[in-house]
Amino acid sequence: MRPELPSLTALQAFEAALRHQSFTRAAEELGRTQGAVSRQVALLEAQLGVALFHREHPRVRPTRAAERFGTKLRALLDRLSALLLEMQAHTATGGVLHLAILPTLGTRWLIPRIPAFYRRHPDVSLQLTTRLGVFDFEVELLDAAIHYGEAVWPGARLEHLMEEEVAVVASAELLAAGRLERPEDLGSQPLLQLQSRLGAWDEWFAAVGAPGLRYRSAARFEHHLMVIQAAIAGLGVALLPSFLVREELHSGALVEPFPRLRARTRRAYWLAYPERSLELPALTALRDWLWERLEAEGLRQPRA
Repeated sequence: MRPELPSLTALQAFEAALRHQSFTRAAEELGRTQGAVSRQVALLEAQLGVALFHREHPRVRPTRAAERFGTKLRALLDRLSALLLEMQAHTATGGVLHLAILPTLGTRWLIPRIPAFYRRHPDVSLQLTTRLGVFDFEVELLDAAIHYGEAVWPGARLEHLMEEEVAVVASAELLAAGRLERPEDLGSQPLLQLQSRLGAWDEWFAAVGAPGLRYRSAARFEHHLMVIQAAIAGLGVALLPSFLVREELHSGALVEPFPRLRARTRRAYWLAYPERSLELPALTALRDWLWERLEAEGLRQPRA
């Protein structure tokens, strides 16, 4: 038979006391009295038959059993919170949407436009986290993700958002120091690399009719945002999604030596989500708004 479960109040009191190692600070966090937290922990100890704290006034020190129990309990409470938020997301028009985003796409493009999304959908709340690659939605407990790559994601549906166009950019100072009149001139320049796209330069050279060109690789970076800053600092020439550097090109912080040689990449941006998210009103609202926004900015072909 399933054992009688402790009350959620007692579990929350224990978890807070364990984090703070203080009944007083736990009480402040939970909005209860110190005596109430102490009583809840005592009830939990009695039900479990295990001492959870050494009382050393004015602080408390967790036992080894408490530390082991607390680690697993915290994960369960986090999963319970995620489940409750997921159920709240099933409201008729809005709710909470837990969305994984690419770091630079989120920072440079999505987040500045979220106020416009909220004006359209004030009843939707977006909870954002960053992920670089494919992950298991059931393990991560996320509702959806904006993904760049192939149209492959095991256990998830994919809806096309937009293609990607890349441009060669560099600082004005770097370009002034070396003539760049044709792609072959890049062979003498340090070319900045994105760790997740180490073949990007080879693809671009092939696309513009200069395959097999030998070039000098410069530093590698984890995110596009780092590559952008490195290019502005004059560390080398960068190959970047054109929509992510519109501001820098407009301000002159970056210059495009070959504006007619932009190229489409082989991959695209997708909205990925598990089957369980299919009926979330918040996901539908975000998807439709993304399509509309991308079309308005010329990043996506209008729907027929």
